[in-house]
Amino acid sequence: MLTVLGAKPSPFVRKVIVALEEKGVPYQLEDLAPFPKSPELLAMNPVGKIPILRDGDTHIPDSSVIIAYLERVHPQPSLYPEDPKEYARALFLEEFSDTRVQNTVGALFFERFVKPHLFQQEPDPEVVDSLLANDVPALIDQLEGMIDEGATTLLSRFSVADAAWGSQLTSLQLAGVTLDAARAPKLAAYEEAVLSRPSFKAAAPDLG
Repeated sequence: MLTVLGAKPSPFVRKVIVALEEKGVPYQLEDLAPFPKSPELLAMNPVGKIPILRDGDTHIPDSSVIIAYLERVHPQPSLYPEDPKEYARALFLEEFSDTRVQNTVGALFFERFVKPHLFQQEPDPEVVDSLLANDVPALIDQLEGMIDEGATTLLSRFSVADAAWGSQLTSLQLAGVTLDAARAPKLAAYEEAVLSRPSFKAAAPDLG
């Protein structure tokens, strides 16, 4: 059985779990936090980040690499479009989520979720206020403009792009941000649709 090394609070761990759930591949989750960076973690991923997929004696780091690997060993159902243009679009949207979206959402998530829940620290109010006043609204407006009217998936069907975007939207919810359907109706409808999928419910952190 495949083993996902990581922790569900990580959006990139959730992204991999969603992919596994969508593909119906059996797996187990082995808790491995990215801090402190242990020699064990660094041996499996020199970058010192999670998730890492264990398949027998092979360790595969990085969520994008893991999902690409899963696509080779468990090709159906595919998380990558067959059409070359849609395939390129899926890769771009995944990368956009893992970089641009993560830069903003991850900063707020760190302050409002990671600090209090994992480090027992108080958020920095100045950082939080700045993010909520500037960066987060700008990001939401940008995402709203990238979604088609009435879309429940980013492309013609669920893909790796949705696994990435949905994981970031989960982080946004965990950071206490509720999308304003009046301001971002397409994004709010998309969020409701994608996060209602069983795969995202399975990937959600246990906050009990």
